Amino acid sequence: MRLELTTLSHPACSPNLASSDYYLFPQLNEYLKGHHYDNDEEVIAEVRRWCCGHSSEFFHDGVCQLVKCWRLCVDRDGDYIEN
Repeated sequence: MRLELTTLSHPACSPNLASSDYYLFPQLNEYLKGHHYDNDEEVIAEVRRWCCGHSSEFFHDGVCQLVKCWRLCVDRDGDYIEN
């Protein structure tokens, strides 16, 4: 089986596709909020713990939501989509 992908150009500023709004980042941000870390290694370890605490289905759902968002954006020729 061979997969063929088409790479779409990404506009310089696309509020509909901001990676900071992506499924897992708001949840991870909420999880890390209020904690203090002394160095990058502590943050990395905590993020790994958080990721390992979620099932593959959690990440699958996030990717599916991302694809849905991409399709909406492409279908609307990149126009902004109100929530």
